[in-house]
Amino acid sequence: MLWSAFILGLLGSLHCVGMCGPIAFMLPVDRTNSVRKIMQTMTYHLGRLLSYSLLGLFFGFVGKSLFIFGFQQQLSIFIGILMIVLVLIPTQMTNTFKLSQPVYRIISKVKSSLGKALKKKTADTFLTIGFLNGFLPCGLVYMALFASLTTGQAYLGSLYMVLFGLGTIPLMTSAIYLGKFLNT
Repeated sequence: MLWSAFILGLLGSLHCVGMCGPIAFMLPVDRTNSVRKIMQTMTYHLGRLLSYSLLGLFFGFVGKSLFIFGFQQQLSIFIGILMIVLVLIPTQMTNTFKLSQPVYRIISKVKSSLGKALKKKTADTFLTIGFLNGFLPCGLVYMALFASLTTGQAYLGSLYMVLFGLGTIPLMTSAIYLGKFLNT
């Protein structure tokens, strides 16, 4: 099961570049010093892995609790049905009930913090950007989180998400290096 996390990250990283590529392109990496650029890129990825591992830890813990109470299978079916229903419900109907406003407020705060971090060039900037990047809404991350939920253990959920994140690193690193050509 854990190998599926890495494979999901690796195969899904095209999606990552499409969605988070602009963030990777805009990273304020030092393009004049190769060693510093590598360290900054690794720190960015470390931040993403940290946020993914914390999310996986939480979802793995929730999965363990659900498994103990015998609700895991029912929850999986319910979430699947809910995902299908949310796709089929017109946006106007969901906007009428204002169900998504609290979520949009949180996302807005994450985006605002991310924007501020992209303007800095301090040592912790790359860790902060990577960490915040891990909390942006992403369907691929949601899929990985639902899988980490099924691990039934907090540490396995965390490990699942770290392996998922590791799978995204090669292509995301390429996007950071490609940013040099797009910014010139």
